[in-house]
Amino acid sequence: MWLNIKMVLEMTMQAERSRRVMNVEYRGYNRKGVNYDWKAKVDQYLPHHLLPIVTSILFEPLSGECSIEATSGRSMAWLSAAVSSGAPLVFVNIQSEQIVAKEKAHATGRDITWGRQPNDTTTIQTVQGIRLWFLPGVAEMPLEMKPNPRDTRFGMDIKRTEEGFICVHTVALGSPADRSGLWHLHQEAQANGKLVVISRLEGKSLMPSSTSSAGLVNCCDPNDIRETLASAIDRMESIRLHIMAWPGQTPPPADGAATSPASGWV
Repeated sequence: MWLNIKMVLEMTMQAERSRRVMNVEYRGYNRKGVNYDWKAKVDQYLPHHLLPIVTSILFEPLSGECSIEATSGRSMAWLSAAVSSGAPLVFVNIQSEQIVAKEKAHATGRDITWGRQPNDTTTIQTVQGIRLWFLPGVAEMPLEMKPNPRDTRFGMDIKRTEEGFICVHTVALGSPADRSGLWHLHQEAQANGKLVVISRLEGKSLMPSSTSSAGLVNCCDPNDIRETLASAIDRMESIRLHIMAWPGQTPPPADGAATSPASGWV
């Protein structure tokens, strides 16, 4: 009898020790809050203090697109096409997201004819979309175009890619764009099959934000950007922009300006 009691006590103690070990493994070690200088880190590591480094685009399902797999596949096709065209995007993550769609139904003429009170109703419907997270290049390179009194334009022409990104198309030698280093970046990009993509202008994002159920890509209008540049040059104001950098990219020289013209450039 004593042997049985002793065995039961030993088994109970062993079970208690096992429970404590399992609880430690489940809960982890004790944790406590520590101070962190958020302001200093944000000031040091964010290219623009009010803007995030990671960005995203939201894909709504197309009309008749019933599976989340089809929408996610389409989002990855968009990313692959953008990278293949020369945009130095870096994939971060992909996730599903509920999108709320509202439809408003108006009262019909029949309701009014029969003396019914007109009543507009709103139908709320949710659909599953895909949010694709990416980095605008391995880094965002800040540049500033500073006009001289003799300058009549910044000397940079832009175009929009099929995926909705704004990139530098041409750079005029001796212009504010050239002096900022854009001519060197554009030359290097062409040699490496890349695009000089502008991620921000005056701190505002120029990147596409979403796609609609009709298949449209919601992105910036190049004409609005050209008007902003023209207005700034009329006032002799500098323009700050951020460029998507690609791996191994060479920084422009300190003075930025090209020393000799290249064939075919205006």
